[in-house]
Amino acid sequence: MNNLPDWGFAGAGVMLLIGIVIYLTIFALVIWIFYLIIRAAVTNGIMRARERGAFNPPPGQGGYQPGPSPMRPGGDPRQMPPGPYQ
Repeated sequence: MNNLPDWGFAGAGVMLLIGIVIYLTIFALVIWIFYLIIRAAVTNGIMRARERGAFNPPPGQGGYQPGPSPMRPGGDPRQMPPGPYQ
């Protein structure tokens, strides 16, 4: 008489679990490496843009230049340019 349980597929279940853990580990490493590559590229791009003076352009050479506002003190609000829906 053999009263021991049949463990025929127990090894396959353990191997499947180990395979899933290895797969998720490799997937996480790939995502982390891609993150590091993208971060280095963005940092390099920002440093190159700083060298060219893209963040601090000389006055009158680009960037945001505020125009005359009709709502300043002494301005006439009736001379406002029409809005996009008028």
